[in-house]
Parts: sequence; C-alpha cells; structure tokens
Amino acid sequence: MNNRVWLGLNVGALVLLAGGVLGCAIGASTGRSGFFQAWLCSYLFWLGVPLAGVTLVLVHDLSGGGWMASARPVIEAAVSTMPLASLAGIPAFLGLRYLYTWTHSPAHLANAFYLNSSDFLIRYAAYLVIWNLAAAFALWGPRAQGGPISPSLSWLSGIGLVALAFSTGFASIDWILSLEPTFWSSAFPYAQAASWFNTGLALILLAIAISPPVAPEHLADLVKILLATTIFWAYVEFVQFLIIWEENLKTEIPWYVKRLSSVWHPAIDVSVVFGFVVPFFLLLWSPAKRNRGIVALACALILISRVADKFWLVLPEFSEGGPFWLDIAAFVALGAAIMLIFGWGWRYAHLRPRARVPIWTTDHG
Repeated sequence: MNNRVWLGLNVGALVLLAGGVLGCAIGASTGRSGFFQAWLCSYLFWLGVPLAGVTLVLVHDLSGGGWMASARPVIEAAVSTMPLASLAGIPAFLGLRYLYTWTHSPAHLANAFYLNSSDFLIRYAAYLVIWNLAAAFALWGPRAQGGPISPSLSWLSGIGLVALAFSTGFASIDWILSLEPTFWSSAFPYAQAASWFNTGLALILLAIAISPPVAPEHLADLVKILLATTIFWAYVEFVQFLIIWEENLKTEIPWYVKRLSSVWHPAIDVSVVFGFVVPFFLLLWSPAKRNRGIVALACALILISRVADKFWLVLPEFSEGGPFWLDIAAFVALGAAIMLIFGWGWRYAHLRPRARVPIWTTDHG
C-alpha cells in the first residue's frame, strides 16, 4: 500500500471517528438511555476483534500450524486493539441504571448476590486485567514469525485459553444475559464466545483476503477454522432455541417472544442467513477456501450478521430506544478508532519489539 492510499484511509477513518463521536454526543444529549443502549451494542461487537486475535495466538502456541506465517501481522494488529476495545465498555457501564433492571429493585431476585452494581464492576475490572495480560503475552511472548511459543512457556498459553473461556462466558452473562435477570441459558455463553471469535476471525480473514497474495493453503486453513466455529455458533443457537421453546417455561420463553415480536425481528433473519446459511454454502466447497474474493465476501457477510445479532440481543429489551442513526453512530465511532489502531498495528508490525526466541539444544554428554 503506497503512502497516498494509506494517508487517505487514515483521513477517512478520522472523519468517520469525528462524525461518530458527534452523533453520539448529540444522541446522548437528547436521550441518555438510547446512547447507552447503542454503545453497549457497539462495544459487544468490536470486542470480538482482539478476543479472536488473542485466542488464535494461544491456540497456535499449543497446536502449531503453517497459517501463522502469513497471518501473524494481521492477528497481532487485532490483538493490539485490546486496550481500547476492552476499556470501551466504560461509557456503557456508566449508565448501568439505564441498562439493567436489577440495579433498581434486586431484592426479589434469587441471584441478587451476583447481580449487583459493585460486583458487576469488580468482575469487569477482572476481565480487563485478564484480557490485557493475555494480549500482552500474545504480542510480546518469545515467538518466531510463524512459530509458536517456546516449549517451556506453552503451559502459559493453556492457562490463558482457560482464563479466556471462563472470563468471556461470565462477561456474556453479565452484559447480555442479565438484561433480563430472570432468564437463564447454560448454552448462552458458548454461543456468545463463538460469536465474538467469529467476528474477530472474519475481520482478520477479510484483511488477509484483500491484502497482497498469501499462500492459498494458509488461507484455506484459516477459513476451515472460521467455518467450523460458524457451524458451532449456529448449532448452539439452534439447540438453545429448541430447548427453551419446547420447555415453554414462563421464566425463559418471554426472552424469545419479546425478540420475535419486536421491530428487531428481521435482525435474526439477517443474522442466520448472512452469519450461517450463505457462508456455509460458500465456504463448504474446497476451492472456495482458497479464493480470496469468495472468502472476502463470506467474511463481510458474517460481520454484517454479527452487527444484526448484537441489535437483536440487546435492543428488544427496551421499550424506549434511541433513533437508529444513534446505533449506527456508536458503531462508527468505536469502529473507526479500533480500525485506526488495527491499521497502524498491521502496517508497522515489523517495528514491534519482540522477545528473544530461545534456541533449544540437546547435550548428549
């Protein structure tokens, strides 16, 4: 990419950032509740970018794979967005009382010991620490360009993956599931973790697909990971829906009824068709996994579906929401900032300081 194009992209991102921030400021001044709802949706979407990047690095540490040789700069660029993406929850959680009903009258709730403001914020702080430590380890651990972590440190990657799994699961409960404090689904954390991973991996693959040519086999390997987790997301979402619909319990079924009868009902259609059906049939064909155009199209559709998914998960909970342009402004504001960091991290990945990779030898005496 020449300097002129690079400058144009940065100027465009800054213009979008300024426009998004201005829109959020106008929206917040006219209705705080609508702003907090919009920002929560935006936060839940963009957080998937660094979470997926960290997960890919840690998984590669344990499993290896040639795909990292081509994908490392883009994946590390995604990881570098972690500080901003994780801290971006603060504007939303400043409005806890506008978002979560359990902040008003939690006494009648059996889970009030868990759903209270102080513990909510303590857990958020814990997630920040875990995720940013994992991101720092993913960026600066002793790794070669396409290789995994030093063997003596691979156990840290295993612990990191376990910590990510539990923290993202509890975060999905805190931030999304508790919007309806009487609703519970043990499958929900799995679906949301898969959704976050799909979001980040789709963006990473989209960047790889539109960048200078990469090894077709490396592209195909990453597409296989995306396809597998897309199928997993669809399976968990369907099983959750089937079980809850068949049980028809008064504490669970209103969660779906509220969404299926709201103005946001079309969002689930977009989420399913763009997030599973079309990418599944596009990427199931083996040659398509090596076709950059098809991969880019599938990834773009998945990203659109994840935006719709966040709208569908969050906004039907509120009888009064903000204007749709405010939802878009929040996505643009945070997204432009995230993409600026992502772009700079990708372009200047070669300047990032790296820990020395130990050379392992055997002394036969």
